[in-house]
Amino acid sequence: MNINQDNRFDRVRDELYRSLGMASDDSLLNEYEWVDVDSHGSFNNDMHLDDDDDEEVDGEYHGEANDDEEQNESTEEDVVVGPISGMRFRDKDTLFAFYKEHARLRGFSIIKRNSNKKGGDTARYITYCCDRTRIRKIKFTTKSNNCKARLAAVLDDSGCWWVSKVVHDHNHDLLPSVSRLMAGHRSVCDSLKRDLVAHDRYGIRPSKNIRLAEVQRGGPQNLGCTPKDCRNYILKSRNFEMQEGDAQSLLNFFREIQVKDREFFYSIDVDNIGRLRNVVWVHSHCKTAYEQFHDVICFDTTYLVNRYNIPCASFVGINHHRQSILLGCALMSHEDIDIYKLVFRTWLDAMENVHPDAIITDQCQSIKVAIAEVMPNTI
Repeated sequence: MNINQDNRFDRVRDELYRSLGMASDDSLLNEYEWVDVDSHGSFNNDMHLDDDDDEEVDGEYHGEANDDEEQNESTEEDVVVGPISGMRFRDKDTLFAFYKEHARLRGFSIIKRNSNKKGGDTARYITYCCDRTRIRKIKFTTKSNNCKARLAAVLDDSGCWWVSKVVHDHNHDLLPSVSRLMAGHRSVCDSLKRDLVAHDRYGIRPSKNIRLAEVQRGGPQNLGCTPKDCRNYILKSRNFEMQEGDAQSLLNFFREIQVKDREFFYSIDVDNIGRLRNVVWVHSHCKTAYEQFHDVICFDTTYLVNRYNIPCASFVGINHHRQSILLGCALMSHEDIDIYKLVFRTWLDAMENVHPDAIITDQCQSIKVAIAEVMPNTI
């Protein structure tokens, strides 16, 4: 989520509180009210009542009580928490942000259960549920299952999302005090990412780096994530952050080999701030061996470079002596479909675009999709 979306969701939340005349920590919404949200994330301040009510709206709505004492009292029958049926939202993102903020205040997390497109590209029906709605598959678990709390919305003819059904009852305890630690509400915001990377570049250890971020934001409860999330992001950013001279040293090493071996092939990809993306290299003896033994090869991605903790892939074949022969290597920044496709295409360029008859890999769906696109005739 980018900074503009973060600011938009914060603005939506604040507008919601102000439109309902509540404090920022209050999430109560009168059951006779609905809020109209436009495409800019703004809430209309007009209050709408059900058609059955004959009372005119003047200021705050006090219900149908006749005496002042009953007007000031608020019972569970008079109010409900969060969204109600009949609320309308201009877009799906605002609807999700609203329900997610309600879930955070109540103390649970939400997931998207289903989205029905009815044969088209545009979803017409969507359901957001409590993250404990899944049916229990493990016999012994500490997490409640089959929770019925949910919100269902339909896309009407005007293009607005209309809340058709809301279930507020949960079959488990709500924990608003620790909702920031739930997976659905945890995220490392962009400003925190910049601070963590900047402090790490100055040589601050991860533990002190995280503590400094907590102090700058007024405590760990304001981070929006756990210290483990921060540590994981620091380590992940280091995977692609090359120290001064590392990329140039690798390039110089390949150039030295190419001077001695004219058939040596390499392809190195570094972005504009010195982050290593992908590297593929093939020696001349690998090319010669592949000309004779390209019927079956093995693509292995189980190795990791210790310093940067990035995958080191290898292309391995079998010669007529049943010995393993190396046919090329690659360093990859990510293990996704696009990176695999890039590595396969680069390796085939080095092998004069001769496709193997069969390739053996692990049970990785990304590799399977990449092979089907780059080498469609390979088994």
